[in-house]
Amino acid sequence: MRFTQLLLLSVLFLGPAYAYAGLSVDPKRGEQTVDLPVPGRTAEICVIPKHLDVGRYFDNDIEIETQLCNIDEHKNSAVCPKLNSTNPGLDLYSLPQGGTPQPVEAARCKTAGAHKIAKYKLSSSCSYTPSILGYYHLSRLLGGIADVPPAVLRTFDLQNHITMGRAALAESASNSLIHQTWASLMAQLTAGAKGKRRDFLLTDDFTQSYGALSENPKHETFYAEFFNGGANNLVRALNFRDKNPIVGILAHNVDIRTLVGHSFTAENVQKMVQLKDAADLIVIDTLMNQQDRFGNIHYLATYYYVDAADLDSDGNPKLKSNRNLTPEEAARLGAVQIKKMLLKDNDCGVAKQNIAKQVGLADRMAHIDPKTYLFLQHLNAVADLAETRDFFVRELVFTASDYANIRKNLKDLATKLRQACLQGGLKLDLDLQAHFSNQSAKVMICGP
Repeated sequence: MRFTQLLLLSVLFLGPAYAYAGLSVDPKRGEQTVDLPVPGRTAEICVIPKHLDVGRYFDNDIEIETQLCNIDEHKNSAVCPKLNSTNPGLDLYSLPQGGTPQPVEAARCKTAGAHKIAKYKLSSSCSYTPSILGYYHLSRLLGGIADVPPAVLRTFDLQNHITMGRAALAESASNSLIHQTWASLMAQLTAGAKGKRRDFLLTDDFTQSYGALSENPKHETFYAEFFNGGANNLVRALNFRDKNPIVGILAHNVDIRTLVGHSFTAENVQKMVQLKDAADLIVIDTLMNQQDRFGNIHYLATYYYVDAADLDSDGNPKLKSNRNLTPEEAARLGAVQIKKMLLKDNDCGVAKQNIAKQVGLADRMAHIDPKTYLFLQHLNAVADLAETRDFFVRELVFTASDYANIRKNLKDLATKLRQACLQGGLKLDLDLQAHFSNQSAKVMICGP
């Protein structure tokens, strides 16, 4: 790993806005880059991003970003074309002990001891690179909501990418959707400089593709309680709004303690976490123009417990969570195991149809985590600063139009929730620490 020139979305100042001109070289993006040599050709690059100061990043985010940028498909990992679902991406696998990439790739990554560690997606099919990068950072800008996995900007040698695409076409049924999406991507990759979507897919010298490399979560499970069926994205969102029991409780404008008991039981903790997750989901998807959410929500089994040995500022034991407790540790701590939402499929947003906004999911929110609310209002307050706008353009490869669209969503939602709060229609009470402690309910300030 070394400091090098960094990839940057070339920007031109046109009054207050930027003009999109493709991915090019500029030293202002990222904290650090990693060069990943390609024999006989230009090195691929992975960018470890800057973080916006107003965000709340997790302790291990930088560590995971660094691990992602150390994945080298020529040395320490294998890469195989994605042949399931609908997205024509690339899956990166760890190598068996003492193994090399070639035999794992020859076996299409179905090798004992090889595990998927990351996925590379770019702006093809419903996917959009700024959406993948944007969800990760916006999650942190809103206080770390939704457990969105870290993602970094990555390039991939174009000739090798085309070779992967040819293999994908040869190994998938011609009438399958994944074959069709690979065919569409291949048409753009092989067109190179003549491709209509070249600025969204290729570096400015047309020798590499670029996209987002994101961490592959482990042990996640489809979250059936957040899915109410439907034949298309719009109907699924309407069913979630009108038929989901969690949303039904979320829309009930009464004191939260009449809806959820405050004794520390698995049932009560699960209900509070589901309400927070539902509200956070509505917030981030409304901001990010998410088109394809329902059916793409997962959870991780997580332990929650009250730590009597660690007190908060009010003198109450802190409520903590941990996914990795042993049964013995959980029993000793009096922990309860529940489902905690994970949003890992976030590629179909930003420049897409805003399904959450279209069906008015935010109108169903009578409760919200006060921290989510305050982070949202603060982000709205700094969204017009050059520092914030530049962050989205440089680090997240947003176009000027992308940022203007998300900025409008942010302003509209922050204003809507603030007005609802001032009028008593939104309660800032989805605070698990306060709910499961002996402290009296705090009076939350809606803002000026």
